[in-house]
Amino acid sequence: MTSPIIAPLVTRHAGDAAFYWSRHDDSVHSPLIGLIELIEFDRLLEAHLDGLRVAGEAGWAIALSSLQRWRSSGEAFVCALLALEAPNAGERLKVVWGLVEADPARMLRGLISALAWVTPEERQTWVARWRVEGSPPALQVVAWRASRLGLDDEREGLRGHLQAALGSCHAPVRAAACRLAGELREYERLLPMLSDADEAVRAEAAIAQAPSNTLISASALWQCVMQQLQVSASLTGRPRRDAEHRLGRWVRQLGPIVPLGHPGVAQLLQQLPVRLGLYFVLHHGDGALLPWVARQADHPDAARLAGWVWAALTGVDPELAGLALPPTRLDDGQVTRLTDDLDPGLPDIDAAALQAAAVPPRTEQPCLWGGELNRERLLDVLRNGPQALRWIAAQRLRLAGGPWFDCRAPARAQLLQLARLAAA
Repeated sequence: MTSPIIAPLVTRHAGDAAFYWSRHDDSVHSPLIGLIELIEFDRLLEAHLDGLRVAGEAGWAIALSSLQRWRSSGEAFVCALLALEAPNAGERLKVVWGLVEADPARMLRGLISALAWVTPEERQTWVARWRVEGSPPALQVVAWRASRLGLDDEREGLRGHLQAALGSCHAPVRAAACRLAGELREYERLLPMLSDADEAVRAEAAIAQAPSNTLISASALWQCVMQQLQVSASLTGRPRRDAEHRLGRWVRQLGPIVPLGHPGVAQLLQQLPVRLGLYFVLHHGDGALLPWVARQADHPDAARLAGWVWAALTGVDPELAGLALPPTRLDDGQVTRLTDDLDPGLPDIDAAALQAAAVPPRTEQPCLWGGELNRERLLDVLRNGPQALRWIAAQRLRLAGGPWFDCRAPARAQLLQLARLAAA
């Protein structure tokens, strides 16, 4: 006989579990959230997941109802994780997939993430089933994206299946396989993918190839960025949001692989929207571009972001250095700038003071937090920096030949990998 449940309480568990997973996952480029906050998000997430687990079949049914209603990645994560942990995992996953398949662009991320939260044995079981060519293409994407997890245990086995995925007739499968090929350092296999008919595949191949040859990768990815700029400008609604999301990812990946002092950077900054230009400079790390950053401190779309990028590169706190304006309350009916909506929590900057501030001398190496990015500093950023800077540190480590560090992984997995990196 099963114990009765309090349905409203279990419903709250389902909603809050999806919420805290979303807070964790969406924070990957946050200037305010760091590892400490991720640990707290995960603690609360696990507490709500436990509430659903204790509720048994009733917890599963309520979580599934939430997924059917909201159809977002957070609910997909909760249901996929409960399914993967269940004795009847296959039956539950079939139901989850029936919903995710209807809109994979919106929900696939939750399914991929759920595979990071289960044991390696559970993950490997389903990845092996889903990566075969007969599986639905979106499910193959899940498998290949999740295959980047736990590579030490699966490396040789994955190499044998990689070529079939790179040759798939489905572009999203090829793109996902490119990501894995980079982690496996199968750079020769990636070279033909730089000429793929699909732009997203070319971009993923360029990103994955970067540790082997940054010049080739930068050239290929730069072209993809320029083409995507034209595409996104012609779209509206959700297609435009999806294109802009893709463009933002490519710009962030382009920054670290473009050589400092490249003569085309000035023109690139003219062509990119101001916010994307700031993200490029942040990830590029060239101190010579700090005056350009300061000039954006009075731009209504990016003033707060410009101040934060300047601070992230120089290591100077604008508030402590007298470069920030005092906080003000917005009156009802007052027109707000786009930067106020998009950059909450960042200080408002005194543009004139920032533009007059002394700029640190240019170095021959990329900078972050006021210093060159050696391994010690990268590890320090991974331990103590906000997510946006931790992501940059992770990319810099990868480009230097180190392992892939996933800033979206469960906090416990990140802490374990940090310990390994520190001991190496």
